[in-house]
Amino acid sequence: MNSSVMLKKATYHLWTFTISKLIASFGSQVYSFAISFYILQATGSAKSFALNLICNVLPRTIAAPFAGYIIDKYPRKRIAITSQIATTLGIGGLLVVSVTSGLSLTAIYITTCLLSLTSMFSSVAFTSSITGLVDETRIQKAMSLNQMSVSFAAIASPAVGGLLYG
Repeated sequence: MNSSVMLKKATYHLWTFTISKLIASFGSQVYSFAISFYILQATGSAKSFALNLICNVLPRTIAAPFAGYIIDKYPRKRIAITSQIATTLGIGGLLVVSVTSGLSLTAIYITTCLLSLTSMFSSVAFTSSITGLVDETRIQKAMSLNQMSVSFAAIASPAVGGLLYG
């Protein structure tokens, strides 16, 4: 393979990675922000609101030590794709439950736990794949784009979540 083709492939991987990371981070954070405000409005309970935040943080905290091991042991691509499929199924399941029997706090809490875990696994798998996706000269650029995606999602998601909530 000549260097021109390799450069194009690395560029494609760099931008595909960045856009995928941005969409995944953004979607997860918009859901978390908007659903927390929905819970606060629906229940009027700060306890229910806080429990949803715990469902977002606690599974991630408990599973984090094992995530690195799992991602090193198994194919990262498979883990990232499986995480995205699980996220889609979780949101789809919440939609089905809400349409068929109304939105319940239990369903929201379970979905929040699932999305917290899948988001963490996807994020770690994406980040650890950077060195294999881009050429050595652009690793620093890829890492900065990775961090930029996460930062942009953290800043913009409350605004979008607030608009969706409103």
